[in-house]
Amino acid sequence: MFPEWRDFRTAFGMAAHRPNPAALRAEARLLTIAGFFLLGVGFPLTLIMTAIALGSGDGSPFVPAAIGAPPIMLGYLACHFASQRMVKAKAIEGERR
Repeated sequence: MFPEWRDFRTAFGMAAHRPNPAALRAEARLLTIAGFFLLGVGFPLTLIMTAIALGSGDGSPFVPAAIGAPPIMLGYLACHFASQRMVKAKAIEGERR
């Protein structure tokens, strides 16, 4: 009836993706740059807003955490996933030797 559906070995969706170490390192480099950028924006922003909130006494003490926490967490997660990709690349290279 549908012969192209029965042969799962040649189906595009069933192809196995085997990452190579160079691609994993490139992804890790990109994630590291994005993570450092987010951390570089998040930390100073939080410190400046904390100084403003403590100095004037008008603002809420939760505003700096609410505004600064998302870029800090995203930056941390980007760096975390970058390090995981580097460990995976090193493991793949170790298997090939």
